[in-house]
Amino acid sequence: MRRDKNMDKKQEIQDEVQLIQDLFDGIDNGDFNNFGETSDKYTFKYLKAIWDLQTVLDGGKELYKQIYEIAIKCGIRHVQQKYKTGRKIKVAFLTISAAEWPAESVYRLLKMNENVEAYLVVGPLIDRSVENMEDAFEKTASFFEKRGYDVRRAYDSKNKKVRLWEEIGKPDIVIHLTHWYKSLPEEYQIENYPFTILNCYIPYAMSLADNAKGTFMINSSNNSMFLNMMWHIYTDTMYHYEGYREYQLLGGENVVFTGFPKMDFFYNKIENTSDQLMLMANWKYPTGCDPKNMKKVIIAPHHTFLGYGGILYSTFQWNMYFWIYLAKKYENQISFIFKPHPNLRTRAIEAEVFRDAGDYERYIDLWEKLPNARVSAEESYLEIFATSDGMIMDSNSFLAEYMYVNKPLLFLTREEQTFNKLGRSIVDTYDQCDGRDYIGIESFLQNVILNGKDDKKEIRADFFGKHLDYLAKNGCLAGEMIYNCLLYTSPSPRDTERPR
Repeated sequence: MRRDKNMDKKQEIQDEVQLIQDLFDGIDNGDFNNFGETSDKYTFKYLKAIWDLQTVLDGGKELYKQIYEIAIKCGIRHVQQKYKTGRKIKVAFLTISAAEWPAESVYRLLKMNENVEAYLVVGPLIDRSVENMEDAFEKTASFFEKRGYDVRRAYDSKNKKVRLWEEIGKPDIVIHLTHWYKSLPEEYQIENYPFTILNCYIPYAMSLADNAKGTFMINSSNNSMFLNMMWHIYTDTMYHYEGYREYQLLGGENVVFTGFPKMDFFYNKIENTSDQLMLMANWKYPTGCDPKNMKKVIIAPHHTFLGYGGILYSTFQWNMYFWIYLAKKYENQISFIFKPHPNLRTRAIEAEVFRDAGDYERYIDLWEKLPNARVSAEESYLEIFATSDGMIMDSNSFLAEYMYVNKPLLFLTREEQTFNKLGRSIVDTYDQCDGRDYIGIESFLQNVILNGKDDKKEIRADFFGKHLDYLAKNGCLAGEMIYNCLLYTSPSPRDTERPR
């Protein structure tokens, strides 16, 4: 029997009203006196209840801010007490994809601190098919494990069950790496965390997308419930920082402009030899071809075939086999890496671009069989960026990230694409053509990639210096600044006592 949605919603509201009443009773009973461990029984579900009902509660927004402060102070005092008693502070990086791993420099700095136990928690994506979920989970976990990270698996593949925090190590601080937290199992969704856990957010990508109404970024990022629960948000540009200050319920009080720690790699790349980077990027070359004489190009399609919150970028359905044609035509001149968005397979099947998973895998196999091409899925792409000569794509976050190597990029357009102000400004520094314009695409390969006519190089460099060069603005790398924020700065505007 189908339940009435109105009845479900009514019950949900009643439950949230009860949670708020229980919270007030706890405050009256002294559960938060000195913000001790009694607060461990309270979860962010209580804060969620106030968030959901803020428009109908008298002074709802101010009430939310007050309870937020209580929750954050509980976490701060918990960490302080652990430190004072000589126990290590446990910091968990909650990740879902090696391709979206943005926190390498932060992780490495924390691993060197003898007072910290830092580890990666790899979570399964429950909004994918079981086959896709398990495939992505295994590839991600294995990627990190093979490279020596301290990995805790949040999913038991053998027994097909989610592993609880208690089984893998309950953290004191969780560093979230995606705001799409509903893609994770319920146990790892923030409303089920106790107040004694501090939560931070490092974006996995730079937000350049928006819908035609200009509301997508505000609702999904700037003023989402999830980000209003964070102790710290480490934001990548001043544009995004100002967005939080303008639109967030907390008014940006929990936001710090640090720069993008994922991009620390490019500031540090001088420490890596060219041969090491090339080996890690793993470009393919036909037998008998000298790699030094071949150009290297990334093909990176987006996943928004049917639109998502008004976001519609994908042109892949029109050019997917043209890429195979080009790879064959330029077999002895260009090496290609096909870098699909992690959600491409799922969304392409939903949009019937492919009939099923088998159909998608057959397409991937076409790439893998080419002597001058390979597929990069659930792995780091930074080495690929550093060693490439150009990229062709219809995504959004890569537009900003590729500026850190200042190489030519062809952005594939369609009428429905919309951006925020920063995104539109970045797009205009690159070459563009319609995603169905095969002549324009090949012209980019011939003129810009093979003949080196990169007419926009200086334009990109000027834009980068003004808007994206966080090292010049902050005087330190993003990872260093986040590390200091975590351990040595006041975690809350109204809290002066801090762990050291």
